[in-house]
Amino acid sequence: MTAQDHLQLLAGILGFFALVALGFAVAGIIGGDPGVLPSVALLGLLAALWFVIKRIR
Repeated sequence: MTAQDHLQLLAGILGFFALVALGFAVAGIIGGDPGVLPSVALLGLLAALWFVIKRIR
């Protein structure tokens, strides 16, 4: 596998976990228990995903 393939794999993994974190954050807001941790985790995952996508291009 090339470095480009590794970055694309990492982007896929980060995208999946960002989607899961989004689900937890929305569920917490709808459930009436909005927490800071799901939002911070989502922000961190999205920042990492943005960085990886920027490196791919």
